[in-house]
Amino acid sequence: MTRDTRSTETLPPSTTLQGSPSRREVLRGGAALAALGLAGISLGPAEAADKSDPLEVRFWRAVEGGRLEELGEILDARPGLLTARDTEGRSAFVVAFLAARRGAMELLQERGYEPDVVESCLVPDWERFETLAESDPATVRQAHPVGGTAMYAAARAGAGTEIWRVYRWGGQPDVRIGESFSPLRMALEFEDLATAELTAATLLGNGADPNVSQPGASSPLHAAAARGSVELVEMLIRKGARIDARDAGGATPRDRALEGDTEAHRAAAERLARHREIPRDVSTSRFAYDVDGKTYSAPEIEPADVAAVVARSTFVGACHSRFDEVRASLAEDPDLVHAVAMTDECAVDAGAHMGRRKIVDLLLEHGAPYSMSTAVMRGDFPRVKALLAEDPRRVHERGPHDFALLWYPVIGEGGIEMTRLLLEAGAEVEYQHHLGTTALHWAALAGNRDMAELLLAHGADLHRRGRKFGAEPASPLDLARQRGQDEMVRYLLDRGARA
Repeated sequence: MTRDTRSTETLPPSTTLQGSPSRREVLRGGAALAALGLAGISLGPAEAADKSDPLEVRFWRAVEGGRLEELGEILDARPGLLTARDTEGRSAFVVAFLAARRGAMELLQERGYEPDVVESCLVPDWERFETLAESDPATVRQAHPVGGTAMYAAARAGAGTEIWRVYRWGGQPDVRIGESFSPLRMALEFEDLATAELTAATLLGNGADPNVSQPGASSPLHAAAARGSVELVEMLIRKGARIDARDAGGATPRDRALEGDTEAHRAAAERLARHREIPRDVSTSRFAYDVDGKTYSAPEIEPADVAAVVARSTFVGACHSRFDEVRASLAEDPDLVHAVAMTDECAVDAGAHMGRRKIVDLLLEHGAPYSMSTAVMRGDFPRVKALLAEDPRRVHERGPHDFALLWYPVIGEGGIEMTRLLLEAGAEVEYQHHLGTTALHWAALAGNRDMAELLLAHGADLHRRGRKFGAEPASPLDLARQRGQDEMVRYLLDRGARA
């Protein structure tokens, strides 16, 4: 099956005026980042297109320096500078963002500056982004003087889980512009580590490639290790990141972790040293068979414009919950059953991870692929056993958005017996997590005491805090309380959960 939704192409610098991490971002990490060989790719200062114009020269210096009173006076004298571009083609809004001058960005907007579709990701102003993207979806993929496309801008600004909005309008997670980082790698430069992790995990869980070439050969795994992000190190290893890759300074990711002096850095280095213990994600069943056990085949999907890509993603979105819309769309275009969204989520994946049995069955009747995660959700023991017998590694398969296989018995109809089957096949509770969220968290949300007891008996961490359900880490006890599962709360407390 051929799809046009992915590209790891590195666009030439000529498609944009300049793109790279800002000087502030490079210097912020001190010697560690300098050792990565990144200092030479920082953006230069903003310069007036007409250097003989004193007021324009002052304007760019005021923007970059965040001198708001002076900036206001200059705009009073010459309002037209609001839409000026510097010698690199950057708006004052972009220059203010790259210089971390939030006040200047706000002042420019107060004076009437209207961010374009990429710049709206920097604010962020998602309402404006949606409006502009809907008007012209192609702009979401276009190179921009900020250093990349809208996906790059959102990653650079620390969009967290909201970056799904860029995917929705055809954003590509692996496109690099000139000498910029990829969106995934750029996400790990965001100053607040928790936000950086959330953005990077969202990209990784939605098809981003951890091995796209980077400036200075500094991979996402190098960056996660250098920051002591244990969960991201684990996730990148699971997703196939190269353990032995060396950056421009000759260092491996483990070398970068060992340069840190915190417990987290030591834990990251230890994970890298023992990386073989971390099960790799596999996807051998994903497009292998249909519901009748026949080899799955889909029509060739010809390269399409962005509008067609968005239409397929819209259908996949409907498959999360809107049965009548899905049925009507299939009646009009049966080939939509094979649709794959920009998040690398196919139509039947969407229904399965939401536990929508009716939608899933409809899609399977129309020829959708029947993967391991979907079979687990449906409680289809014969199919699950057959898939595992054919390839035992399938116990480490994942659904869309990095949904772990052990989550599906809680989401769907497999229940305790399906969970036992997966555990006996080698599923490891603590390795089947997403930013700390395990099957125990799902059991706590559902108030499923028997499931919680089984998972705890197989090593589930009662106190582990995860971020699948929000930016703030939550333990199983926290989630049970939030959902009003009083009996589960009492059970977890009895088992020793910390109040």
